[in-house]
Amino acid sequence: MKAKHKYNPKTREGARRIAQSMGYKHTIYDDPDMVALLYRAGITIADVDYSQLDSTEFTDNMPKEHVADAETIKL
Repeated sequence: MKAKHKYNPKTREGARRIAQSMGYKHTIYDDPDMVALLYRAGITIADVDYSQLDSTEFTDNMPKEHVADAETIKL
């Protein structure tokens, strides 16, 4: 019996289970956020167009001479 009779196709989990029962397999190409994360880490995947990715750069705005609010107790 296929899952389309058992699960609700209008929910995300039901749609995923139905697609999986029909033979669909999730790949890295289905998740553009994961591809962007891997690209920021310096990992590239073949056959992916990286020109469409967001080129946002993150900067650290914390001052270099950061002083903690509490003192360290040495035992």
